[in-house]
Amino acid sequence: MLESLSGPMRSLVSRLAVLVAGVLLGIGAYAAGVGGVAVVPVTVVGVLVVGEISLLVAGEDLSS
Repeated sequence: MLESLSGPMRSLVSRLAVLVAGVLLGIGAYAAGVGGVAVVPVTVVGVLVVGEISLLVAGEDLSS
């Protein structure tokens, strides 16, 4: 599916997927009682950072 999209759109879809994964992990951690309400945004930011690093390492510069 991603191959049919333009570069900027692939970049957006990849980053939105990472954001959704972070939100789901944060909600899961909150539901499991790992921490308080603050665990959700901390998890989202952590997943975003790891996702951006993985996209950088993978060489997925899709902005062009």
